[in-house]
Amino acid sequence: MTKLYTDKNNTFKCKVVVEGASESTAIARLIIEGESHNLMFDGKLKEGICEVNIGKLKNFDNFKSKGFVRLEVIADDTYFTPWKSEYKIEQSKNVVVEVIEEKETSKALVEVTDISYIDNNIKAERNTGEEIYDLLIRENVRVNKYKTLDELITYNLKAKRLVKGLS
Repeated sequence: MTKLYTDKNNTFKCKVVVEGASESTAIARLIIEGESHNLMFDGKLKEGICEVNIGKLKNFDNFKSKGFVRLEVIADDTYFTPWKSEYKIEQSKNVVVEVIEEKETSKALVEVTDISYIDNNIKAERNTGEEIYDLLIRENVRVNKYKTLDELITYNLKAKRLVKGLS
């Protein structure tokens, strides 16, 4: 498997031995097969070494991430395919992000202790905070939404009527 990169220069190098023909007149090229078309890159043969500069493949979005690449050599009007391989296009550098979410702890926002609630309009001196809390829960008042008993009674009319009825 040959790896080709989108974010760095790709250079293909191999040894090529041309027998029975002149190496100086031989032509080498690398073909990358894409979905709808192929890319061809001319190479240089010198002293048995074939080198093909491909460059970066970042502008070739229509190519599959996998496919075939082959080397073609033409020597004395004879066509050869001495090498073929699968390729995989990827990035040489990657950044991976993983979002870490904080877990919310579910605490009761209203904590009632054994105290009495006294308001100018509401007289619940005889009832403890626990009794008021039990009454609110029995009557399906959502006490978790509020931070204090004052806030609960101020913003929840049902809770205000229930506590006022205790006086």
